[in-house]
Amino acid sequence: MKQNVPLVRSFSALEPYQEAYTLACSLETEGQGCWLTVSRTKAPDDPADTARTWVPAPEEECGRLLQFLYENSVQPELWQDAISCWYPQAEQAENLREGGASCEL
Repeated sequence: MKQNVPLVRSFSALEPYQEAYTLACSLETEGQGCWLTVSRTKAPDDPADTARTWVPAPEEECGRLLQFLYENSVQPELWQDAISCWYPQAEQAENLREGGASCEL
């Protein structure tokens, strides 16, 4: 498994609308695809909110998708939905990896 350097972005607090937080996006290649991961940390002692999705695509395509997600600051709660819109096969592949059935790959 090859892991690239994560893309990290820090956001300031905007009282009372938003707490300060850090968003880190990363890509790990494995076999015929990539793992795309996002992690949001609000405080050093708080656990991170993390989302991880398998994308059955070449590393270059995964890199473009990761760059898009990073530039648009896609949060962990929307990570899977955003990836599925860009690359619909990702959701189907994730279902198969988890033991689900699909007839559309």
